[in-house]
Amino acid sequence: MKISIRFKLIIFALLILFASGIIIYAVYNSKQKLQESESLVEHTKDVLSQSGNILSLCKDIESSSRGFVITNDSTFLEPLNAARKIIFTNINQLRQLTQDNPLQQQRIDSLNSYVQKRLDFSMGQVETRRKLGLVSAIAYTSNNRGKYFSDCVRKYTAAIQLDEVNLLKQRKQANEQSIAIFNRFSVILFIFMTLFTVFLLYITGRYLIQIKEIEDRASELILANKELAFQNEEKEKRAAELIIANKELIHQNDEKENRASELIIANKELAFQNDEKEKRAAELIIANKELAFQNDEKEKRASELFIANKELAFQNHEKENRAAELIIANKELAFQNDEKGKRADELIIANKELAFQNDEKGKRADELTLANKELAFQNDEKEKRAAELIIANKELLFQNEEKENRAAELVIANKELVFQTGEKEKRAAEFVITDNELVFQTGENEKQLAANKELETFSYSVSHDLRAPLRHIGGFVDLLIKNNSAQLDETGLRYLNIISDSSNEMGNLIDALLTFSRLSRTELQRTKINTKNIVNQVISSSNDELMGRNIEINITDLPDTRGDENLITQVWVNLISNAFKYSRNKEKAIIEIGGKIENEKTIFWVRDNGAGFDMKYADKLFGVFQRLHKARDFEGIGIGLANVNRIIVRHGGTCWAESEVDKGATFYFSIPNQEKSNIKI
Repeated sequence: MKISIRFKLIIFALLILFASGIIIYAVYNSKQKLQESESLVEHTKDVLSQSGNILSLCKDIESSSRGFVITNDSTFLEPLNAARKIIFTNINQLRQLTQDNPLQQQRIDSLNSYVQKRLDFSMGQVETRRKLGLVSAIAYTSNNRGKYFSDCVRKYTAAIQLDEVNLLKQRKQANEQSIAIFNRFSVILFIFMTLFTVFLLYITGRYLIQIKEIEDRASELILANKELAFQNEEKEKRAAELIIANKELIHQNDEKENRASELIIANKELAFQNDEKEKRAAELIIANKELAFQNDEKEKRASELFIANKELAFQNHEKENRAAELIIANKELAFQNDEKGKRADELIIANKELAFQNDEKGKRADELTLANKELAFQNDEKEKRAAELIIANKELLFQNEEKENRAAELVIANKELVFQTGEKEKRAAEFVITDNELVFQTGENEKQLAANKELETFSYSVSHDLRAPLRHIGGFVDLLIKNNSAQLDETGLRYLNIISDSSNEMGNLIDALLTFSRLSRTELQRTKINTKNIVNQVISSSNDELMGRNIEINITDLPDTRGDENLITQVWVNLISNAFKYSRNKEKAIIEIGGKIENEKTIFWVRDNGAGFDMKYADKLFGVFQRLHKARDFEGIGIGLANVNRIIVRHGGTCWAESEVDKGATFYFSIPNQEKSNIKI
């Protein structure tokens, strides 16, 4: 069974769809494996970070107790008290992270025991220093129990981290192997798709060649039909000529009948020519026999003409020969008619001579009349055959026209098929290009997501790890100022104060950076928010700051919305506190707070008549640590609006501002009415 081109194209399209499905499945499967591997890597990093936090808290406990023993200053106990509150929570979180590893669980149990012992030992140091003094506290410390407990904590922490680092290496190696397998599979599939495309192009080329051959055959068929139509026209002309010849023959027969009637009259007039009757009768018999012979010849010619007409319907190449024979036969018939005329003249003369042979002439006249009637009947039959031949020729011409129409439809169908084939090739090429772009974009998105996660983790870890040494710097600077200020001159004291202020400022910056980092890690908890209640609570909490100031607060309609109530509250706190802060130099501060629903989103604003800013710096307004005013004029570290922007963007909205210098500013933010996906930035 021969497979059609259309069926082949359908098979090729299905193969392309099947290969594309394999590609999509491979990409999806690889992505799932990469996500699992990345989640395991992230889990390992969390374990390392958590264990590092525990070790840092232990160091805080150790350094705080040691500082208190040395100075008897209760401020050194703040890190110890803070560590007591969270260290065992961190240990429990670490235990949950490693619950699938029994060996790590044993180490964490041991770590928990030694942390408890180290904490008890430090608390014992503190109590001994408070109750018995420095000497007893030093004696209590000199037994090296605290060092032993701290060393055990470091040992188990290091063992946990080492085990997790080894797991991290194994997971990274598995991740790299998965990527390598996917790359090899992609290369093999690309080679297969390339070979298949080349094969498809080859098949399409062959199909186009076949289409060209079909068009050539169609053009040849059209030419053959035109030639056949021309031959049919020639046949019609010959048939028309035959009809004319038959009509002439009928006319001649009519003339013969007239002559026969004249002969009857002549026979009546020749009633008295009896003497020559026998001779003329004999001649008449001979003439009648000759006429009968000629009639037989006419019948033969008519039968030959009928046969020629039938042969004309089936044998086109014999038509011209038969037509020539017909012309010759007609000429012979005309010659015989001329001979008949001569014989008729002779018959008239003979009849005149046979005037007395009336009885015989009457019989012969009757026989002649019957012969003429039979000839007329035969002529009618010839006309019917000629009419049937004309109808057959018209039917053949109609069939030829139908063939031409079918050939034209075939040509149009072939052209349409060629066009559809070209369109399918374009769609196949576009599909391949789209698949390649999808694979590339998926890879780029995964790389970007991994880089963002790594950057966030790094930022959080660095910010958290900087806090302990910064506290040490601030604590020891405060000790120097308190205990050794008498040994320093004014310049030295100023340097120490600058170091202390800078460490406090850096601590604030680190806290702000940690807050900014947590905003992208916290999952949104969307609920319905009563905006008016939140704004009133924020204003009420700022009453102490507003004491003694002339402030007018106008609150217009505040529509309810949906979002994370804690984060949206932080947005209102930042914007309203900024309005209070930057309008404090005005004799009368005017604060306007409002909102409206527009284009499927809720827009809120906070407007003040304060210091304002230059709009050419508006692009820096929502950046981290970006400030448009000097620190001596307005306090702050430049993180509040960055937090606002990040919170609103995570809710699927936008932030913007309008302002003029010394004429105040208006800060806007929008929240979509329809909940969007939790956007992480």
